[in-house]
Amino acid sequence: MKNYALYIFCFLLFTGCVSRQKYAVLQKQREQTLSDKTALEEVLNKVVVENDSLKKQNNTLDSVYRAEHEKFIALTAKNYSSAPAVKTKGAAMSKNTEYEKKALYIYNLPYYIFWPKNPKATSFLIGIIGESPMNAALALHVYGKNINELPAVVEPYNPAPGKFYHMIFVAESRHKDFYKLKKELKDQPVLLIVENRHLEKLGAHISFYTEGDKIRFTVNKKHIERTGLNVSEQLIKLSNDN
Repeated sequence: MKNYALYIFCFLLFTGCVSRQKYAVLQKQREQTLSDKTALEEVLNKVVVENDSLKKQNNTLDSVYRAEHEKFIALTAKNYSSAPAVKTKGAAMSKNTEYEKKALYIYNLPYYIFWPKNPKATSFLIGIIGESPMNAALALHVYGKNINELPAVVEPYNPAPGKFYHMIFVAESRHKDFYKLKKELKDQPVLLIVENRHLEKLGAHISFYTEGDKIRFTVNKKHIERTGLNVSEQLIKLSNDN
């Protein structure tokens, strides 16, 4: 009986030691977990602070860019208006000058046209249909820049599943394809730009035309808004005053 009692005592003593060891291990693991959690929280707090700082820097840079952009537009307009005429009044301009002016107008259209949010869009894509100097002229304007917070890309129009073009420019040589293009898009929020004001009747949104040494354009507000796009009244005034 004594031996049995001794056995029970030893067993309880051993069990208690093991329990204390397990408790010590668990306690150490808990302390380590709390330490890791604290360290992680500190890292996350630093990330949040850095993100806030980056956002402020981006906002500042964006403000500076917009200010410089407005200065550039004003200076360009001034240069165009004050440049000495090398031809008689009303004479046709060179093709380089014509497409430089058109490209400048197109580059500034997103300041007056508003697209619905498209979370799948990874770039602000501008498609060119037909061989045209517009491709090179517009690419120079958008190179390395963002439009509506998306990287701006100019490329020959090449539709594919999941690919979204914000603007499509139809060169004069491909106007015969406009009706087909319009039908394929089925009123998608895509701004359609042409070089023939007569295509306005078929649903063209922005129509360029020349008058001597001037570039003019029309704005088809009804057809633009039918696609889900919104157009600023300021753009309509500019087209009337252009």
